[in-house]
Amino acid sequence: MKTQRTTFALAGLLLIAGTQLTAQAPDAQFYAERRAIYEQTGLAPTVPPSLSADPADPEYVFLGYMPIATPKQEKEHFARLAKERPKPMSTEERQALNASLDAQEFAGVFVNAAGEKWGFKPHNLAERLRAIRLTRGAAALRSADGDPGVGVGEAGEPDSQVMEKSVLGGDNRILRSLDNGYDMKAYPWRALGVLVADGSNTASVPPVSCSATKIGERHLLTAAHCVFTEGGGEASLMLRDWWPGGDGLNKTMNNGDPSPNNYKNIEWYYADAKYVNNGWDTRDFAVLVLADNQNSCSLGWFGYRVDNSLAGSTMWNFGYPGNTQTCSASPRGDKKCGGSLYGMEAKITRTNASYLFSKHDITGGHSGSAIYDFNNGNRQVVGIVKSDYSGVENRSIKIHGLVFDFIDAVRDARPSSFCNP
Repeated sequence: MKTQRTTFALAGLLLIAGTQLTAQAPDAQFYAERRAIYEQTGLAPTVPPSLSADPADPEYVFLGYMPIATPKQEKEHFARLAKERPKPMSTEERQALNASLDAQEFAGVFVNAAGEKWGFKPHNLAERLRAIRLTRGAAALRSADGDPGVGVGEAGEPDSQVMEKSVLGGDNRILRSLDNGYDMKAYPWRALGVLVADGSNTASVPPVSCSATKIGERHLLTAAHCVFTEGGGEASLMLRDWWPGGDGLNKTMNNGDPSPNNYKNIEWYYADAKYVNNGWDTRDFAVLVLADNQNSCSLGWFGYRVDNSLAGSTMWNFGYPGNTQTCSASPRGDKKCGGSLYGMEAKITRTNASYLFSKHDITGGHSGSAIYDFNNGNRQVVGIVKSDYSGVENRSIKIHGLVFDFIDAVRDARPSSFCNP
């Protein structure tokens, strides 16, 4: 059961703003002392050891402190999103649709639980991304395969089982839970998880916030609005834990374990600067970096790819609807979704430069979940659920070149020492 958490920084001595601090103290104390020094002296903290062994590494630029959202601010944020209709793109946003990642001032911005905000400026980014693609077989190819991890796996979804009756307005989602016979400790379900408030008790039904999919050794893919409040330069960080394969119905129906794979700490939250600072809807994607350990590595992950021929194809989506929402597949008498995984296969109706539109039934909590296909055991993400759209289709961020390169850049910068001993 998770009631409190103590994590320790790397051992050694750090020189921060002219003051020596021991890094053997808990992370929270370590970062609090850094902030106190910054507020007293105005001197920026050095690059922390979890980012680089070089405290003056030029690939990282300190951008100040981001506020941590209060529960009230989080509630207001999601209430506003539920009412918000799609807004038109600004001229600047439209002109940047085909921009490359290396052409931006920062490849991304990222924040830790202490609110330290950093700009990410990888040296020779274009060459590094090309080298990554070369290791996969072609420099021009933007396609990364998944990995089933270690341990039991299930057959999962059939290659094709699209239901023509799957239209918006009718709930055709199916349930994945131990309650109806699915092992949530097995791949692929353990690579799909629920984002909950930081510190949530793992013995209780998960308090669903959003969904996130594991797409690397210690990397999650989700929507930026799941972890950051408003853009426009006033963004706040919403601290989250990730429960892989979370299964609230197993708790309520069987008094079983609602967190069969325990919980995972999120160490860094990466997003595009244009979302965090300007609120661009087209940049509503984020990569979250888990604390590095063998267990996270063993879960496995999904692949991802750029695909410009999605319209008319059929894809899967599984996510976590809000606990109090209704799901027709729920075994509960009141049909509440109950903090478990639901999804379906449906058609992609159309795409544009930034979005794909589909017939998947999604409700609050599905945000950040993956639109993906299942080809002979390989699952590749092609979109990230963003919101409803028009009453006849829902909207997801499409994995296009910039999004793909963003994922690769974060994975390259934050590898796992356990998956790559």
